[in-house]
Amino acid sequence: MVFTREALRTLAAAEPERPIVSVFACTDPRDPANTSASPAWHVALRNGLSAVAERLESGDSRDDRLAFRELRPRIEQELTGLEASERARSVAWFIGVEGAISDRFALQLPLREDAVVWDAKPFVSPLVDIADRGAPVGVILVSGEIVRLLQIEQAEPSEPDHPAYELELGDWRPFGGSAGGGPARGTQTTSHQERFEARVDAWRHDLYETAASQTAKRLDELRWERIVLVSEPEVASRFRGALPRELAERIIFESDVNLAGKGASAVAEALEPAIEEAWLARTRGLAELALARARAGEAAAVGPVETLSALAEGRVARLILDPARDLSGIAGMLPASLGGPPELLGERAVEAAVATGAEVTALACADSAALSDAGGIAGLLRY
Repeated sequence: MVFTREALRTLAAAEPERPIVSVFACTDPRDPANTSASPAWHVALRNGLSAVAERLESGDSRDDRLAFRELRPRIEQELTGLEASERARSVAWFIGVEGAISDRFALQLPLREDAVVWDAKPFVSPLVDIADRGAPVGVILVSGEIVRLLQIEQAEPSEPDHPAYELELGDWRPFGGSAGGGPARGTQTTSHQERFEARVDAWRHDLYETAASQTAKRLDELRWERIVLVSEPEVASRFRGALPRELAERIIFESDVNLAGKGASAVAEALEPAIEEAWLARTRGLAELALARARAGEAAAVGPVETLSALAEGRVARLILDPARDLSGIAGMLPASLGGPPELLGERAVEAAVATGAEVTALACADSAALSDAGGIAGLLRY
C-alpha cells in the first residue's frame, strides 16, 4: 500500500476507543547494519517492544497490560516473517488492541529511525517526511523523436495513461541513394535532404509544443507537484521554450544523463539522489523563509511556544518541525488542546496541523541551521 498524504491525514485524525501500537522498522536491505544474522531493525524492534512492555507493566491499567502481552508476540512474529519484498526499505504498522486499526505500509523510502509507540492514537510524525518526500514527481524524458512521461511516487516508478508523444514522419523519408548521374542529380539529392531536415525540424517543434501543452493540461490528473526534465542540453533548451508557465514553474531540476532508453526502475534509481537533494533544498528554504518573516515582523512564528500557540488557534498554514526534537520542557505553557504526555508534544502538533488543514513539513535540525535557530519548530501563518 503506497503511503500518501491522504493516508497521513486519515491516521492523524483517527480517534480509536482503545490504544494503538505504532511500529516503525528501518528494514532497508542496503543498510550494512541489516546484513547480519540479527539485523539492526529486528534488534530495535525487540528493544522497543520491551520498553513499552516495561512501562505498561509498571502502570495502573490491567487491561492495557493484558492487551499488549497478547499483541507483542504477534507483532514480532508477523514482522520477522515477512518476505524481504514485503518489508521493502521500511515498514510502518498500526495495530489496534481490539482490531479497530490494522494498517501496514511497506515503504520504498527509508524511515529516519526505528520506533515502537503505545499511545491513544496512531503515532504519525515519523511519516510526515515520507509523505512529503514521496509525493508524486513527474519525469519528462525528451529526445529528438519522443517525449516520454514517467511518475515516481514513494520511489516507485509507473507510467501514466498516454505516456509518450512521438515524432510522426508521415510519408517523408531521407533520400538514401547515391548522387550519381551528373551534377543535376547531386543538386536534387541535396535539395531533397535539406527539405527533409527542415520538415523534420518543424515536426519536432510541433512534437514539443503538443507534448508540453498536453502535459500541462493533465497536471491535476497527474498530481505532479514537482517535475524533473531529462534531456541533452540542446534538446532541453528547445523543449523548455515550449513549456507553459504552470509546467515550467514545477521543474525542480534538469538532468542530462542519458536515460531515454532505460526502463522505469532504472530511471527512478538514477534520479533518486537528485530528487532527495531537491526536496531537502526546498524544505530548508521553507525554514529559512519562516525565520526571515518572523524577524521582519511578518506572518510567521518561530520557537515552540509561539508556533504551538498559533497552531492551537488555527493560524498556521504550514508547520515545519523536527519530529525528534524534545519539546516536553514547555508542555505546561501551552493550551489544553495540545495536552497529553509531554514527550509526545511534537506528535500532537502534527495532529493539530492536520486537523486545521495546515501543510506539514518534517526536517531534521541537523540539516537546517534555520530550523535549529528556531528551536526545532516554526510556522508560516495564515494571518
